[in-house]
Formats: sequence, structure tokens, C-alpha cells
Amino acid sequence: MIKKFVKKLVGIKSKDEESKLSIKVREKMNNLQNFFEDKSSFLNQEYLIIKKKLENLRETNYNQGLKYLERGDLKDAIWRFSIVKKFWPDLLDAHYQLAYSLMLNKKPHKAEMVLRELLQSHPDYDPKARELLARIENISSNAS
Repeated sequence: MIKKFVKKLVGIKSKDEESKLSIKVREKMNNLQNFFEDKSSFLNQEYLIIKKKLENLRETNYNQGLKYLERGDLKDAIWRFSIVKKFWPDLLDAHYQLAYSLMLNKKPHKAEMVLRELLQSHPDYDPKARELLARIENISSNAS
């Protein structure tokens, strides 16, 4: 009964038409299965990559910031170092790299604020921070 209804609905009139439809349906199902298998494999690989990045999120962001800085992509470097500074303030090198990136991006006032905050909380931090702060102060005093 249902078979007759489906045949009538689809418009099948003969066994030959039924056989052709059956072949087409099987082909479509195989194509669909292959599509989902490919997507499943891709999604699994992406999941593993994301999982690995999340395990080292602090280092990943810091290293990305260094790569952006190296390429001269200051906006993205500043963004990455800002994230590290905000969520992992104990990574002091990110503070310095943020200030350095801001300085290169012609934002010495912001760089100065970051460096003053860094040196106020950690006065024994690497002398390069004091050197950069002195350069900023020198530029500011010459601009006035």
C-alpha cells in the first residue's frame, strides 16, 4: 500500500523507472555519506588544533604577538600582548612587548603608562624597560 503511494507520489510507472530511481537514491546517499565523512575528518583535525592551542593559550597569544611584531603588524601585536597582560599579568615580558609595540605604533603616551605600571610593580624587571622609558621621556621632552 505504502509502496504504491510512494510510486504514485514520485511518478514511477514501470520497474525500469523504479530501478533508475533506486540507483539515483543510492548515489545521492553515497555522496552524502562521503561529504559527512570528509567534514567529520576536517572537524576532528580542527578540534585537535584548537585543543592544543587552548592548552597553551598564554604562550600561544604571546608567541603570536611576537610574530605579528616581527612582521610589523603592530595592531595585532598590541592586541595579543594586551590580552596576555590582562589575563596573565605575571608574564612581565608581555608588558614590555606591549609598550614596545605601542612605541613603534607612535603611541608613546600609552607605552609610557604600561612601562610605569610594570616598573612600579616590578622595579627589578629587565633594565631594557627603563631604557625604553627613558627614550620615551626623551622624545616627549624634545617634542615640547
